[in-house]
Amino acid sequence: MASNKNALAMCDVCGWVYPHRLMQENSYGLIVCPSDFEGNFDLKNHPQNKIPDVRDNPAIRNPRPDTGGRNLTWDQAATTWDSTDEHWQLI
Repeated sequence: MASNKNALAMCDVCGWVYPHRLMQENSYGLIVCPSDFEGNFDLKNHPQNKIPDVRDNPAIRNPRPDTGGRNLTWDQAATTWDSTDEHWQLI
């Protein structure tokens, strides 16, 4: 540690100079500024290395019937596609 209260230190990540009293050592041994300090994360306790909670909640409040068109009969289906249209003809 610096013994002078006005000592300066350069951040190992961004290269900006800050008072040494504001600098912190991260889990990789680098001296970093407050904006680059990510906490005590390493390969074991980094949030991206944890298994996410992907459990599904089967309780659905106020369920509604499916009206997305899956229960149509052939009589109700739209049949406006014309295979003789010039956009669909092979050249």
